[in-house]
Amino acid sequence: MSISATESGELLLEAALSKDAQKFVTQVQQFKQGMRDVAVGADYVVWITEPANLTRIHKALAEDLNVPRRALAIKRVQMSRTQKAVLLTQAMEIAVKRLYKL
Repeated sequence: MSISATESGELLLEAALSKDAQKFVTQVQQFKQGMRDVAVGADYVVWITEPANLTRIHKALAEDLNVPRRALAIKRVQMSRTQKAVLLTQAMEIAVKRLYKL
């Protein structure tokens, strides 16, 4: 049984707040897997692109994992919500991996 997008998002947030970089990377990868699921993938995309949720994740990354906000930025070009979600999760994963040399 797969978990809901909200539950997965909260696990992602908890991983960032725990200050454990490896745990966060694992959660981001699981979140990305959830986005690929045909049945619930759209819910994951909506959850991560929701401004309130995205702000909470970015704030936790910046304050608890010391990831520079600039490392989490993506270009402002016209794209679909799904493309934006993929780029956002990819930016989070790459930023943490680079910072902590994982």
